[in-house]
Amino acid sequence: MRQIALLVSLLFLFACGSTTPNDGVVEENMPLSDEEVIANAEQAIEEAETAEGTGEDGKNPEKKIVLTANNPEISDTQNFTALTERVSIEDDKEILKAQKEKFKVIEPTALPSRTGKTTSVVEYALTTKNKVGEKLYSRLNPLGKSLSKRACLNYRLPDDAQAAFLEAGGPKTDRKNLDPDGDGFACDWSPEVYRKLVES
Repeated sequence: MRQIALLVSLLFLFACGSTTPNDGVVEENMPLSDEEVIANAEQAIEEAETAEGTGEDGKNPEKKIVLTANNPEISDTQNFTALTERVSIEDDKEILKAQKEKFKVIEPTALPSRTGKTTSVVEYALTTKNKVGEKLYSRLNPLGKSLSKRACLNYRLPDDAQAAFLEAGGPKTDRKNLDPDGDGFACDWSPEVYRKLVES
């Protein structure tokens, strides 16, 4: 990186030096050509590499960084010419054959069946037709609304409240005071989210 930065700096300096006005003073040296600027920069890089390679005391050589176009550490698998020089068509066939032998097709299997009683708010949303607030079930508790607000605070999400409501005997009964209006939907839960997914 230091060599590249040095090269850019030198190119910039030489370019500026060749175009800076001289206020009418005639100089003996003519502006350098592009080829001369590049040659001088390359020479400066070589001298810097030599100085870095030996170290200050000349006893601790450091790894020289050589800037080459064909760096072996850079992958050339996208270069068709370079790749065909190393791998023949026969070799490529062998590679493909080995890959096909390792290839396995996994056949799909049936989904596992549900075990035990499970409550799905999605299934409940899709099997019901009434709207939020449309009363279907009787609620006899006169303090239902005030108790419902407090009971709903026990659930982080509306889906959690609806699942607990159904597991406790809902929608016909409301043992947890989560559905005071009797629409079958606990707290702020709404089936419309899941119904719209099916419609779209």
